[in-house]
Amino acid sequence: MAEQNRNSKLKSSIGGFLSVLWDLILLNFLWLLCSLPVLTIGPATSALFSVTIKLARDDDVQTLQDFFRALKGNFRQAFVLGLVFLFAAAVIFSDGVYAFSVDGPAKIVFGLLTGFLCALLLTYFSYAFALSARYENRWLSQIINAYLLAFCAPGKTVLMWIIYLAPAALLLLLPAQAAAYTGFLYLMMGVSGPVLLGSMVLIQIFERFAPNKNAQERETDEHES
Repeated sequence: MAEQNRNSKLKSSIGGFLSVLWDLILLNFLWLLCSLPVLTIGPATSALFSVTIKLARDDDVQTLQDFFRALKGNFRQAFVLGLVFLFAAAVIFSDGVYAFSVDGPAKIVFGLLTGFLCALLLTYFSYAFALSARYENRWLSQIINAYLLAFCAPGKTVLMWIIYLAPAALLLLLPAQAAAYTGFLYLMMGVSGPVLLGSMVLIQIFERFAPNKNAQERETDEHES
């Protein structure tokens, strides 16, 4: 408890804020770098969540080492989750393109379907990679657990939707010149920042619905190895 309080005070100081800011910039760069092949977006995102959850809990974090340790240790499962994510995103994109290309009732039907599928995909992103980063389980079980948790915490799920959609919505609403100036900030922490905020919500859900005694945490295995 004393150690946690010490870390919390550190994070509330200017030095602590700058330290977290640097962690986010570094994490964003690592995520972009490891996601460049596109097919590796799953392991990169899972590793990102692994570190941001530790930051959200005020744990002692070694950003570079922790990211690559999580990337290596969870690569296979997260890779499959990433493929599912990419396939679903491609289907939703195709459905959205078709919705804009037709007229009449079909446009409304496919538009609503696209919106519903986007909500499902956003829920998948919000939970599946974080569960993969934190708990040992089969990839299909991670997906099922992701939607079960979303069902158990609908309010916090919507809050995470807002957190992840807000940066993109803000960028679209800003005038072109202002968007160009803020583009640099998005490049620096456009993914890691929202994921950290989402992780702050996630740890509350995990503590309530997925306590440590009911699951084997990856962090335990990492410390023992």
